Amino acid sequence: MPHGKRSIQAALVALMGVACAVTTPAAAADDFFKGKTVSLFAGRPPGGGVDSEMRIVGQHLGAHIPGNPRVLPQNMPGAGGIALGNHLYNVAAHDGLTLGVPGRTAFLLAPVVGNANARYNLLKFTWIGSASSSNFILWLRKGAGIDSLDELRKTTRTLIIGGSGSGNADTVVPELLVKYEKFPFKVIRGYPGTSEQILAMERGEIDGMFTERASFRADPVASGLAVAIFQTFPIEPNLPLSEDVVSDPKGKAVLRLFDVPLRVGLAVVAPPGLNRDTTKTLRDAYLATITSKEYRDEAAKRGFDAVKPNPGDELAAFLDKSLSSVPPDVIAEFRTYTE
Repeated sequence: MPHGKRSIQAALVALMGVACAVTTPAAAADDFFKGKTVSLFAGRPPGGGVDSEMRIVGQHLGAHIPGNPRVLPQNMPGAGGIALGNHLYNVAAHDGLTLGVPGRTAFLLAPVVGNANARYNLLKFTWIGSASSSNFILWLRKGAGIDSLDELRKTTRTLIIGGSGSGNADTVVPELLVKYEKFPFKVIRGYPGTSEQILAMERGEIDGMFTERASFRADPVASGLAVAIFQTFPIEPNLPLSEDVVSDPKGKAVLRLFDVPLRVGLAVVAPPGLNRDTTKTLRDAYLATITSKEYRDEAAKRGFDAVKPNPGDELAAFLDKSLSSVPPDVIAEFRTYTE
């Protein structure tokens, strides 16, 4: 064969090899996920923000994963997401077919404060991403007759605030306000999820709760159920920030620790040890899902803050930076609210 023809043939073979190398991961993902079922768990009971976010993601995620697998929504409540975290870390196969939305505060901060029930290392999970940070708001029942932070500071009447349990922001932030700002709250722990708290507020059994707007079936302000008193992030217009409510330095530091899970938001998490191609496939599919018109329309209808997505690699880096060196006195203070 003439030298020129051999050179052309060699070049074509090389180009074909490059093309195969480029297309192989996508083709492999298609082959792997096609005909499979991806189990997507929520770490809280049905109803409320965690469950709602899991279900809206599950509704659209399969269309963006190569091979279009079925996505099966399920619930695994327990200890504010710790039970699901243990399952993902210690039980679930590390193949990309089991994903979870464990929740925020208890799931993320339990290992930081040495909670023995949290049998996982946060930094070893495969972080897929979150649709947005979570803006928590203190809501007071309209019937409580308090319409602003100033009025709340002046009242002498005890207000009943519903909370879920140890380590969760909906419980601990109101308790912090009792200790450091002398707010007239009596925090009642033990509600399984936000849907139960909302029902209690509708019945007048509690006067308020600390959660995001998306936890409600209908806008709480528009429906006349509640008024907003302060928020975690500057999203709602003309509403004070939680960091400005607490003046004590240690109280501020503990509150900042609670801001970490809220900045992470309702993240989708996979078990540790996923290979690089599967991780990229799931992260790309998730990002395509939460930026799609279908997801955003549904998120807007439900009141979710889906403004700026948090990619999985950025979440992993943020957690490494934020939780690797929490001051011991802040951890000790946090523990007093989780025991």
